[in-house]
Amino acid sequence: MSSARGHISEIHILRAIGCLFVVAVHVSGSFYYAHGQQYNEWTLFINQISRFGTPMFALISGFLLFYQTRNRGFNFKKFTTSRFTKIGLPFLFWSSFYLLFTYFVLGANPLASGEKLFLVDFVFGNAFYHLYFMSIVFQFYLLFPLLQLFKSKWQWPVLLVISIFINFYFVKSFNPGQFDGILNSILSQRAFLPSWLFYFIFGGFLAYFWEPLNVFAKRYKILLGLAVLFITAAAVWEYKTAGSAPSNRVSNMLNIPVITLFVIGIGSHLQKVKWLNSFFIKIGTLSMAIYLVHPFVLYTFVQIAPDYIWKTSLFPVVFAIILLGSIAIVKLIKLMPFNQYILTIPSNKKHNINTTFKSAIES
Repeated sequence: MSSARGHISEIHILRAIGCLFVVAVHVSGSFYYAHGQQYNEWTLFINQISRFGTPMFALISGFLLFYQTRNRGFNFKKFTTSRFTKIGLPFLFWSSFYLLFTYFVLGANPLASGEKLFLVDFVFGNAFYHLYFMSIVFQFYLLFPLLQLFKSKWQWPVLLVISIFINFYFVKSFNPGQFDGILNSILSQRAFLPSWLFYFIFGGFLAYFWEPLNVFAKRYKILLGLAVLFITAAAVWEYKTAGSAPSNRVSNMLNIPVITLFVIGIGSHLQKVKWLNSFFIKIGTLSMAIYLVHPFVLYTFVQIAPDYIWKTSLFPVVFAIILLGSIAIVKLIKLMPFNQYILTIPSNKKHNINTTFKSAIES
């Protein structure tokens, strides 16, 4: 397998897994409400294990950005224009869409808490429950130009260690309650950058050390697979003893790198299964678009679905409906003019490894 081929295979697999995890979190949440705000053993397991998805997306965001600049250099003007077009405009569109949806369909006034808090909520992606990740990505983009000062790959282990301490502190020890007013609201946001910093920096670390980490992952894929099984068991123990855990829980600073390396290690094997590889390519390519539209699809389905559909045994059916429905909505939007300002999707060129990798890097 060529270097470029290996890259695109693993990027799409990681993106697809992250996307499927995020959708699973929200579908399992619908089962929670359908069952009288209670999880059973299976829906709680799905909900908690799937919370690996958001930090995986954060890691991928860092990897794509840093791998691009590692190979092509950094052009600030091109970077800002590209990010605003591909991420900024879709964020503004979907935030506005979900605010109108909240007001006219759900009957909630987004301005009820006041204009200042409304602006804070808007900036931090609280227009709807899933958009906070888009705010995290924007904050990554603000930090990214500063990180261009660190061009030597041997500086990145130091950055990684620093990010571990910062991330740990802001997740476990930082108390925003010591501040008042708007500052308290900003520091309390789940999209607050320091609480996600490690995953972005690890993405950069992976980009700069791609070759040796790629070799390591493939050589020790069996051990990494066993580690993933241990991580899964530990995650079950964690939520059974400590209760439901958020996506940026401290343990994910170990979980996500191990899962990522395992996927890299088995990427070439997955690619040999044609139908599975095609599935990962499709979901990976549409991952951000699916992320943006699936809550609307899920809400619509919840309103029209019969009661019997919420049997736990039918979870795979509901999940497939939401996933396929989201893809259908994405396809419809792609037929609209200026759809590139609504959805973040790599350019639809003839599918070969080189053009796909280029699209993945630029998306």
